Amino acid sequence: PSIPEVLNELRQLAENTPEDDWVQGFKYDDTKTVENRFLTRYDLDTISTRHPILVSHRAGHVYYLNSKALEVAGFNAETPDPPGGRFGRDKETGDLNGVVYERAIDPITHGHLPEITPEIRREGLRRICQMLNQAGLTSVHDAMVSNDQLITYQEGRNSGDLTIRVYLLMFHDHFQALREAGVRTGFGDEYLRLGGIKMVADGAIAARTAYLSEPYIGSTCDHGILAMTADEIESKVMEMHEAGYQVCIHANGDATIDAVLSAYEKAQSTFPRKDPRHRIEHCTLVNPDLLRRMKALGCVATPFCTYVYYHGEKMPFYGDSRLEWMFAQRSFLDHGITATGATDYPPGPFEPLLGIQSCVTRVDSDGRLWGASQKISVQEALQIYTINGAYASFEEDIKGSIEVGKLADLVVLGADPTQVDPMTIKDIPVERTIVGGVTVYEA
Repeated sequence: PSIPEVLNELRQLAENTPEDDWVQGFKYDDTKTVENRFLTRYDLDTISTRHPILVSHRAGHVYYLNSKALEVAGFNAETPDPPGGRFGRDKETGDLNGVVYERAIDPITHGHLPEITPEIRREGLRRICQMLNQAGLTSVHDAMVSNDQLITYQEGRNSGDLTIRVYLLMFHDHFQALREAGVRTGFGDEYLRLGGIKMVADGAIAARTAYLSEPYIGSTCDHGILAMTADEIESKVMEMHEAGYQVCIHANGDATIDAVLSAYEKAQSTFPRKDPRHRIEHCTLVNPDLLRRMKALGCVATPFCTYVYYHGEKMPFYGDSRLEWMFAQRSFLDHGITATGATDYPPGPFEPLLGIQSCVTRVDSDGRLWGASQKISVQEALQIYTINGAYASFEEDIKGSIEVGKLADLVVLGADPTQVDPMTIKDIPVERTIVGGVTVYEA
C-alpha cells in the first residue's frame, strides 16, 4: 500500500542476505501505492548500498535498480539507451535514476543475477500448479519458456508434479536449436506440447510502455517503447514461418500490431501455409482495419481479460475513446476472429472467473465502467476461456468442450455463472478441478 512498507520488506530481506549478494523483489505496482510512482535508486539506496538490488514491476517491462546494481552492470550517465530500451534519468542532471525500461535490462538478467537452481524451478512448478488448479484451470499456455524451464516441465511430467496441461511457447532464443533438432510446433503429448515461438515487440499496458500510434493521455510525445523494429519483426517472422512454426508475438499497441500483421501477411504471401494460426499476444488496442486483416490471416488474439477489473486505475492513461477498442472481445467475436481468455500472469490475475466477470461487465474493482461497447455475454466468455483457448493451441479436437472422446478435464463450480449477478462471478467457489479424470484440487 505504500513505498515505505515496500522498502521495509526489502530491508528485512537485505538484512538476512550476505553482502554483495542480490536482493530481489517482483510484482511492484506503482499505481497501487499511495505515492503512485515508480521506485528509484534513491529509494533503494536507503535499504543498502552494499547489496545490488533489483525490483521488477508487475508488468515485467520496467525495473528498478539501486546504485550498487547500476555499478555492477556498468550503467552510468554516459550509457546510451539501447535499441528497444531506455534508462530513466534525472531531468536536472541527466544521471540515471535507477528506472530501467524494456531491453535495457538485458545485461543484468543475462549475466549478473544468481543462478536459479533446478530445485527452485521444481518447487516453482509444484507451487504454480497448485495455484492454477485451485482456480479451476486444467490447461494453460506458458508464453515464454526457456530450455531450463522445459527441462523442469519434463521432470514434472515424469514425476507427477505437473498437474496441469501446458502448451509451451518457446522464447525466440531457442528457435535455431529447435529447428536444427527437427522439433516443431505440436511436438509432445496431451500434457506437455511444444507450441509457437515467442517474441516481444513492444512494452506493457500496466507499465504504460505499450507502443501506440497516438501519445498517452497527458503527453504530447510519449508513444511507448517499440522493442523490435519493423524490419526485425519481418525477418524473424519470415524465418520462423518458412520453417513451419506457429509465431506468437507480444504486441499491445495498435502501431505494433500493424507491424506484426504486415510481417505475417508478407510471410504468408511468400510461403503460403494452410492454417498457421499465428498469434498476437495481448493484441490490446485494435481498430477496424487491424481486425479486418486479422480475420483475413486467420490470426488468433490472446487479449488480457482480467485487466479492466484489476488495473482500472491505469485506464485513464489511455482515455475513453481508446478504451472502446482495448481488450476488444466484442469486436473480435463480431469480426469472426478467435480470441482467448488470457491474463499474462503475473501482470494480470490468472483466475478465469475474474477474467470472465471483467469481460462481461467491463467494470473495475472500484465500480468504474471502461469501454462498455466491448462487453460480451457470460456464455461468450465461457467459450473464450474453453474451446477458443484449445483452438489457439491446435487442440480443439481433444479439449475445450465436454464431449465424448475428449479429455476428461472438468471443473465443478459452486454456482452457474450464467445465473448469478455478473458482478459476483469472481466469487463463485471452485469445488473441484479434474484433469484427465483425476481430481487435482478439491475444496
